[in-house]
Amino acid sequence: MRRFLSITIIAIAPILIALLGRPDRSGLSAARSNLISGITTIMTDIISIPTYPYQSKLFWITNTTYNISYPVLNWGQYGNPSPAPKNYTRLILENDYLRVTLLPELGGRIYEMIFKPTGQNELYRNPVIKPTNWGPSDQGWWLAAGGIEWGLPVEEHGYETAIPWSYEIATGADGITVTVRDSTQPDRLRASIGIFLPNDRAVLLIQPKIENDRSIDLDFKWWINAMLAPGPGNSVGQNGLNPNNSDVRFIDPIDQVTIHSTGDNSLPGPNFPSGPNVGMSWPIFNDRDLSRLQNWNQWLGFFERPQALQDFAGVYDLANHEGILRIFPHSIATGAKGYGMGWLHPIDANEWTDDNSYYVEIHGGLAPTFWDSAHLNAHSAIEWTEAWYPVVGLPDITTADSDAALAVTESGSNGLYVVAAGAFTTKPLSKARFALYQNGTCYFLGERTTGLMTPDTPLTYTHDVQAPLDQIAAILTSDNRLIASRNVAND
Repeated sequence: MRRFLSITIIAIAPILIALLGRPDRSGLSAARSNLISGITTIMTDIISIPTYPYQSKLFWITNTTYNISYPVLNWGQYGNPSPAPKNYTRLILENDYLRVTLLPELGGRIYEMIFKPTGQNELYRNPVIKPTNWGPSDQGWWLAAGGIEWGLPVEEHGYETAIPWSYEIATGADGITVTVRDSTQPDRLRASIGIFLPNDRAVLLIQPKIENDRSIDLDFKWWINAMLAPGPGNSVGQNGLNPNNSDVRFIDPIDQVTIHSTGDNSLPGPNFPSGPNVGMSWPIFNDRDLSRLQNWNQWLGFFERPQALQDFAGVYDLANHEGILRIFPHSIATGAKGYGMGWLHPIDANEWTDDNSYYVEIHGGLAPTFWDSAHLNAHSAIEWTEAWYPVVGLPDITTADSDAALAVTESGSNGLYVVAAGAFTTKPLSKARFALYQNGTCYFLGERTTGLMTPDTPLTYTHDVQAPLDQIAAILTSDNRLIASRNVAND
């Protein structure tokens, strides 16, 4: 796919991947003896991507409720064209751990998030820019260009993901912020997104701000949509075509979901009552673990039910031990959605691409589902901050916050178990300690320690234990300060 780019992307950091995927070791490698933290940099260049000639077939309509104009594709005139190279302005944010690229001309989207220690792009990057028949019903098309896009003011990707957004760059002592805006026009609903890459962390901070500059109160939809293919190959695979042995799992800490749409007749969907009042158990339904893409039949879209109840969600490749997490304030951004094209009988990839690559999506909304709306009074605004970051080297993901992700898994039965656990940090930690205890008794099960823990050196632990999973507590500390924990009681 990279042969289409005018500038070749090169993995910069040394890769510590020899032990990646072996969570029974003490980490990917020994921690570096010292860390030289470089400052975040930014540059602008041009990227050439094969693009279908849709732009000359667009006409514009204005939604008078929000005073937002949006392009509609005249499919009758579009015909059956072929793609041709097209140049786009690309912004490149980079620090020691992440290389993040933005395409302002395609909806101000985050196009890539490359974790430099592995060299992998955690976001899906479509090798062509190709219109689909999906998108808002009154717009009738959508570009599955890849990356992270901003959906306003209606569901199904919003109106503005394929139009140019303006941008501003602000350099601070702690990092660089790029702010993208859909409009500065008065008397309309509008959005600005602050995208901040700090100097010394493997995390991207995203700060949406939605403004109602109209003289009337407005109900509207807002959804961040991330198209993901974490790990190698720029594809999550499908049945019979999975060269990178991907085994993608949706990380949704919930026990029920609401199905939005599906082609699987065995699920509460097309042949059963479906909608905001119908729930389905998660992740196990009828003895199927639906958090794993490989257990799907056809496409599936679902919302955490009744809304997001914890501050994290994501996608993790269990085979390649690499994924991405979204950390968000669930009391504000109450919606969390997952979507995939299917596995046994997926949607044909020709709908959105030319190379048979597949991806999954996670969405984050202000309202719990597409059936619900957010509300802003006249001349008011709402803003919040989310953290997005790659995770590598863990057996799975159990809990997470903006500083770290923890995994505690177990196999076995009848009092004889094997626990596999791991901790990933988004920032350097000195004198890091990852310890396991039996909850309630405080019985010490084991630990891993290091003088310096960094995002490219997760700590992992594997051991025989006699405690079931619900009794195991995990604690990650740095200089005896608590960084993250799992299943810790007040004892």
